[in-house]
Amino acid sequence: MSAGRAGFTTRASCLIAAGVTAVLCGFLLGVQDLVRAGALAAALPLGAALVVHRSQVRIANRRALDPARAVAGESVGVNLTISNRAMLPTGTLLLEDQLPHQVPGHARFVLDRLGGREARTVSYQLPALGRGRYRAGPLRVRITDPFHLIDVTRSFTSTSEFIVTPVVDALSAGEPPRSYDIGESASSHSVGTHGADDASTREYRTGDDLRKIHWRSSARTGVLMVRQEERPWQGQSTVVLDLRSVAHAALPDLGPTGFGGSRVTGPPTTSGDPAAPADPRVSSSLEWAVSAAASIGTHLVVAGRELGLLSDLAHPDRIWHNDTTRLAEYLGCVQPATAYADLSPFADNLRAAGRDSVTIAVLGTLDPVSLRLLAQAHPRGSSIPAFALLLDVATWRQPDAVASTDCAASALALRSAGWRVVVASSGDTTAGAWRALMRSAAREYRASEVMSR
Repeated sequence: MSAGRAGFTTRASCLIAAGVTAVLCGFLLGVQDLVRAGALAAALPLGAALVVHRSQVRIANRRALDPARAVAGESVGVNLTISNRAMLPTGTLLLEDQLPHQVPGHARFVLDRLGGREARTVSYQLPALGRGRYRAGPLRVRITDPFHLIDVTRSFTSTSEFIVTPVVDALSAGEPPRSYDIGESASSHSVGTHGADDASTREYRTGDDLRKIHWRSSARTGVLMVRQEERPWQGQSTVVLDLRSVAHAALPDLGPTGFGGSRVTGPPTTSGDPAAPADPRVSSSLEWAVSAAASIGTHLVVAGRELGLLSDLAHPDRIWHNDTTRLAEYLGCVQPATAYADLSPFADNLRAAGRDSVTIAVLGTLDPVSLRLLAQAHPRGSSIPAFALLLDVATWRQPDAVASTDCAASALALRSAGWRVVVASSGDTTAGAWRALMRSAAREYRASEVMSR
């Protein structure tokens, strides 16, 4: 616990002033009883200060979150356990827990005196939170004596950080898409042979050569990363996530709720039901895209595929994931890319992905440069399939709008280049769009079998 403010209350100051005055008058008038009464009145606040300071330094707190891992649109409960580690009881405790900076309001409590070695728990509920990183705490404690003569304020140093992850939908069971001409038992394929980007990275695994550590990617992600030189050809998939702000409608507010979700309209409550959770995907096409990428990526990792993610236009290397929790946390913190008008920073890695992995892209509104780049990244006739979930962003701006002609033209151009394309509108589900993609993959596979005969 760090040091803070301590001082006498107005009542204590008046009592000291009265006591000093009584002592002086007692000496001047020669009244011994008045001197004794004044000395007692002046000593009482000093004694109270000693007791309060003694009890203050022996207080401990523990914070627990419920649930420990929240998803966008879900409220989070915070449980504070306050313990008195001293034998002496405390005075009244005034508690204030610092809320995440995205959430307005205060979390304040009044706790009656704690007996020696006693612990008590208080709770409050944060409103529905959007995707993002949050920090609760530290806790501030004000302690007063039973006579309210002393007011001591100090702060704990511990905080609790947590990430609200995007909504992950369960997708239909079945084998994810793969290339048509190479089986799952195929041996590893040399990236250098096919000219894939040498800067492609994945998380470090026990036994990896330390000389292959990619320090720049490790510093950026906070996780030890290694360069990919040998990767299993058939077991790879690359998910491309379009985060350009110009490609989406109703961008999430970065204020009260992090990177997405509904705006908080009031302070957290200490009793009663929390605000009804709001699905951030309803109002933001970008949140729909992030949730879709998280759902598809989780499905691929669970199926045993090595997942490469292309999402950060500022650092366009593929980030490799083999853990669903870290994938969800990573996507929970991605932000809209406001400085980019097209997907050109992904050019090299898109071409590499087209050569060495199945590509699944979740796209917003496409400009001519991005459309041409995607078409060139997947040559028509390639045995490695490429899929696109193309969002009809106009339907997020106007839910009753008909399908936009621009979206239809982009879908036609991608199909002409060999992509399997499903258009998703506001109100559609990721699971439904995934089923449509898998049906198109099955049709394409059956057609390839017929042609090979």
